[in-house]
Amino acid sequence: MRHRLLAAALACCVAPPLAAQMVTQVQGAVLTESYSFDAGLVFNKISETTVPVGLTAQFGRSVTATLSTGYARVSLTSADASLIPNQSVSGALDTQLRLGFTVVPGRLILLATGVLPTGIKTVQQEQLSILGALSSDVIGFSAPSIGSGGGVGGGFAGAIPLGAWALGLGGTYRMPLAYQPIVGQTAKLKPGAEARLRVGLEGPLARTTYVRLAGIFATRAKDQVASQPENGVGNRFIGYVSVNQGLGSAALTVYGFDVYRAAPQVQATATGAAILPRGNLIAVGSRLGIPLGANMQLAPRVEYRHSAAATDTTANAPVQRLGASLRFGVDVRRTLSPRFTVVLQAGGATGSVTQSGADVNFSGYRAGLQLEVKP
Repeated sequence: MRHRLLAAALACCVAPPLAAQMVTQVQGAVLTESYSFDAGLVFNKISETTVPVGLTAQFGRSVTATLSTGYARVSLTSADASLIPNQSVSGALDTQLRLGFTVVPGRLILLATGVLPTGIKTVQQEQLSILGALSSDVIGFSAPSIGSGGGVGGGFAGAIPLGAWALGLGGTYRMPLAYQPIVGQTAKLKPGAEARLRVGLEGPLARTTYVRLAGIFATRAKDQVASQPENGVGNRFIGYVSVNQGLGSAALTVYGFDVYRAAPQVQATATGAAILPRGNLIAVGSRLGIPLGANMQLAPRVEYRHSAAATDTTANAPVQRLGASLRFGVDVRRTLSPRFTVVLQAGGATGSVTQSGADVNFSGYRAGLQLEVKP
């Protein structure tokens, strides 16, 4: 049963296992991160503090509900006040609700999702620099998006046992709603509907070796600006692999993923065209879980990312480096009681982003405190 549920989780993000009675879990955290940049950008520092909050409730053996929201504050320090001033934006994040309905225990779950536009979806024209900086996949901010027009969706996650292995299958569909992204502009942006198909395979290679593989295909319809259809962001292919190796009482996990955007596109927005050429993001990382007694675990981790994209939207345009980063840190997980768990996070990051053909180095840190409560 464990293998089947894990395979289903690979195929699609599903809720925790269901129990015979309602069980509620509350998670809250405070995360802060800040990165400084060398000369070459319009800003030289960007900081973000997020306070995510999540609630999971399980009703009987058939229904699971997950609610998540939070707060974010982002500040940007200008490198040249004559170009852009120092900026900050703060407020609530979007509220997300996910319902899971167990159709066949351990085999098939139906999903319904909704996003309430409680986040910061409309900003001043000059605050676009903040949103652009947050979207960097080289850095990987805790909250890369701080608001949208909301949306609805649904899907399924299933698992098929294959001996000691399990095959997971899943699919989701999401329909975003229109919103006004820029203060003072009446044109509304409606992102295109997105469909994702997932397949996952996992199982043991040896007594202490466990492997997980996953593949995702995502396609999105054309966006609309002022009710007029425009080009979209193209198809994406995502691959993921991880190997978990037991080392005595410790466990080492090594993983890698690749996000490939196949078709070059030009995405229209309410503020103009955004070129999205063929691109690729590759990451590899590892995490070592070391138990320190019965109630504490130490987990050092490291991850390297490399991003590249074509120079323009033509089919044969050469691919150039967009940037690379090395992130490292450690998590300390402490179980205080059967109901309370605390996780401390600390780490740093260093790397570079490419601007006008030149690398701009950056460095920074991320720290956090997370609390898990099971009433």
